[in-house]
Amino acid sequence: MNPKTFFAAASICAAFAAFANPEAQRPKVDMSPEAQYRRTGGQIIKKGTFTGKIAFIDTQDAVPFDVAQKIAKLLADTVEINVVAEKSAKGKPEELLKASGANVAVVVVNDDSTPAMLLAPEDRWGVVNVAKLVDDLPSENAKAKFRPTRAGKEMVRAFSLLCGGGSSQFPGNMMNAPTLRQLDLTVDTIPMDMVGYYQEFLKPLGVTPREYTTYKRACREGWAPTPTNDVQKAIWEKVHQIPDKPMTIEFDPKAGK
Repeated sequence: MNPKTFFAAASICAAFAAFANPEAQRPKVDMSPEAQYRRTGGQIIKKGTFTGKIAFIDTQDAVPFDVAQKIAKLLADTVEINVVAEKSAKGKPEELLKASGANVAVVVVNDDSTPAMLLAPEDRWGVVNVAKLVDDLPSENAKAKFRPTRAGKEMVRAFSLLCGGGSSQFPGNMMNAPTLRQLDLTVDTIPMDMVGYYQEFLKPLGVTPREYTTYKRACREGWAPTPTNDVQKAIWEKVHQIPDKPMTIEFDPKAGK
């Protein structure tokens, strides 16, 4: 074979191999979590997101406070919004809402004279009454057993009805239970088709879902918080450093610019 022809064919084969396997031509990048953290400074909550607050205000002692805490965490983790549980003395729901500084509140009470649930959507509050959640049960042992679980599920239902969710397309969930007995048979999870409804409904009320960005991008956009470690400090300093050779513009008086 003519040497020129041989080298030409070899070049074509090499080019084809590179085209067929572009990954082989790219420099290898360390994609480990540690390396990504060094490059980006980690994930932080994006400015302007995760605003507002939903509060479960617990004013009773018939059900342990950790029930409200667990429900608050369940909703916070699933819907990606700020949900808290707070212990409080008794009071009017509208006053407790104002005192908590929340955008929406579910007040938990123990009162023989009111229904199991009361809702005031326009006023942004609801009431769950744990005293009325066990009226259908025959014994004190049964009431003690079922009251905490029913109370937690009823808190979720109150939140859902206040915050843009009705019944779900998925069976077996808390939002689809018309009676307390059927509530016992539902699962302790938030159906995923409800999440989008909550997030969109709550935005006009000042409650926004959490979004993330990198510390490096936040530095570039000019709103990054103070660095909390050496990696973030190095990124901060690199983004904000003065160039070694800043661009200069010469003034030409003849041209007027």
